[in-house]
Amino acid sequence: MIKRLFLILSLSLNLFAMSAHELQVVDKKILSCIKGIGKKRLNAILEYRKNNKISKLDDLLNIPKIGKKTIENIKNNIKKKSCLVDRKKQIKEEIKREKKRVGAE
Repeated sequence: MIKRLFLILSLSLNLFAMSAHELQVVDKKILSCIKGIGKKRLNAILEYRKNNKISKLDDLLNIPKIGKKTIENIKNNIKKKSCLVDRKKQIKEEIKREKKRVGAE
């Protein structure tokens, strides 16, 4: 049971830096959770990646209003506080479901 809970937690927490490839394909909701990316920057990134391939994160410097600070937040996958709170709730619910499932076996 402990191993399963650990697996859920490790899969649930995004501990790895976001790569340029991930940025090219990641969905709108995940992008909007990154600190410094609001509605305008999000739309600018989405529009940019429709017309351009993002091969490295520095490609984002071609987008107005995106600077090195935003790129650092993307690299380190620094989340907005509101997204972290939602994710913590989701993880707690996943753990509860797993405990119930294991207890039922």
